[in-house]
This record gives sequence, C-alpha cells and structure tokens, in this order.
Amino acid sequence: MTQDYWKELVERYFEADTTPEEELALREFLARTDDPAFDEARAVLCYAAAQRSRRAARASARTLAGVLAAAASLALVAILGHSLTTRPADTCIMYAYGEKNTDTETVINDVNQTLADLFGDNQGPDVTAQLTELFN
Repeated sequence: MTQDYWKELVERYFEADTTPEEELALREFLARTDDPAFDEARAVLCYAAAQRSRRAARASARTLAGVLAAAASLALVAILGHSLTTRPADTCIMYAYGEKNTDTETVINDVNQTLADLFGDNQGPDVTAQLTELFN
C-alpha cells in the first residue's frame, strides 16, 4: 500500500468515514511508520486510545463501586433478616447461688419476692424504735 493510500485513509478517518477494520489497519500502520507526514494522525489516534482507556477505567471503577454497594446492601438485608427470624422465644433465666434456673414461674416468683423485700412495707425493724430502746 502506498503513502497516498494511507494519507487518504487518514483523511477519511478524520471525516469519520472509515470502517473498524480500516481504523485498525491505520493504527497498525501509524505504529510502524516514522514518517512526519503522519504525526498529526498518530497524535490524534494516541489521544483517542488514551481517552478510551480512561473511560474504561472509570467505567470499571463505577462498576466495582456498584457491585460493592449491592453486596453491602445484600449483606445488610441478610443480617436484618437473620436477626428478625432467629429471635429466641422469651426466656426467663436466673442465676442464684451459682445455679442456673430457667423455670419461668420460679424466676418470676423469686424476682417478685426480692422486690417486695427491697421496696415493700415490711423493711425490718424501725430505726427510731431501736434507738429508743438503746437509750432508755
């Protein structure tokens, strides 16, 4: 192929009239030649290739970010679903004197008795009565 063919192909490239096969052949030719007549075309094709690679890198970064966001959302839904579906039934557990007791009625009675002892009316002897006894 002659220099005139390549010059015509460059002109057609700038007019966007080339096929993908012709563009590929032009790129290969420009990579092989050192002719200064084709410096402008080489610069444009190199710039276009650099832009394509930048767009591809940005697209892959956006894709990765989208995949990570989707994975995080899926993990959150899975954790919430798991926590809502595997909730155990209400269980009363009491540890007293080194023993574990899970009988609901026993636990509730013991808690009620402890609260009554702490806050009930019968809180033991009256301090005033004890002091009167001591000093009289």
